[in-house]
Amino acid sequence: MAEQPKYLQVADVLRKEIAEGKFRDGQTLMTEEELRLRFNVSRQTVRQAIALLEDDGLVDRRRGSGTYVRHGPRKRLQGTLHVGVVTTYITDYIFPNIVSGIESVLSENGVVMNLSATYNNVKTERNILERMLDGQVDGLIVEGARTAQENENGDLYRRLAERNIPVLFMNSYYPGMPNVPHVVMDDYGGGRIAAREVLSRGYRHPGGMFKVDDLQGKERLKGYLDEMRSEGVSIPDERLLLFSTDERMNWQNTREGRAFVERLKKREADCVTCYNDVFATSLMDILKKEGMKLPDEMGFIGFDNAVYAELSNPKLTTLGHPKEQFGALVAEKLLRMISGERERSVNMAWTLIERDSLPRVERL
Repeated sequence: MAEQPKYLQVADVLRKEIAEGKFRDGQTLMTEEELRLRFNVSRQTVRQAIALLEDDGLVDRRRGSGTYVRHGPRKRLQGTLHVGVVTTYITDYIFPNIVSGIESVLSENGVVMNLSATYNNVKTERNILERMLDGQVDGLIVEGARTAQENENGDLYRRLAERNIPVLFMNSYYPGMPNVPHVVMDDYGGGRIAAREVLSRGYRHPGGMFKVDDLQGKERLKGYLDEMRSEGVSIPDERLLLFSTDERMNWQNTREGRAFVERLKKREADCVTCYNDVFATSLMDILKKEGMKLPDEMGFIGFDNAVYAELSNPKLTTLGHPKEQFGALVAEKLLRMISGERERSVNMAWTLIERDSLPRVERL
């Protein structure tokens, strides 16, 4: 492979140093002579490198004054904007509604959307990010893959930062990347809301079913358990089913899944809080086939207020996700980031949707 041209090498080094904070916004970068001596290159090479940084919106050259660091809009703003949207899934569950909210805002602003799905696979996420870096993209909306685990693609996110390509996380985020803003539901708070609702309706032997390789599930579980403990209710491990993305489609056939269903059939729990509505309605169907009478013999509460919740029998009590409004907010924030504005993270509140699956019971 041929060696990268000198001006590209110089630009890459400076991008990295700006991204790492070695040069702060408003600070003079270095004079052309200082850069020439530092990198042992010609003035023309320095000027070519600085021109690339200007295109990326990282510096501002002022005639007679110098070159100043600034995180502003990339020069591509002058033409059609291209935004990459990377979700775990596209056609499943609540994702079409979220994507619809994103698309409506982007299309209103004449932005081209490039939609991809990782299927919650870290390697697929890596391939997509590499493609985005090699192509034409002015900003990225990303739902991280398996966000409760260590992020393996941090080097690519650093390269995006070095290129001044804004990234906004949605639904979940990588805890090791605190400088990247996110828009998420308050999953920890949602777990506490679910627990309070369960207890307020008289259940005293609660159980739970949570997917824990995503931050959403991990936070919902933590909030749920913390609220239970604060009310003096402990949940033994036997009344919890914790599973991963790899088991999501076949959890009921795993050893742990079968054992969990058997314990529920024996009424070792009187209520189950589920990671989302899909798993809640799936578990309800399994128990009904086993002869259990719902909701009389088992209460249920889920997350997301998906279409499954309204159509299930009994209709599922759940925590509502705003979906289209959520997607619209995500797109609006990213467009402001592309224009050079700084954005704060947002945790959106859940709304309790009361239906039939969590009836009030007499306390024992």
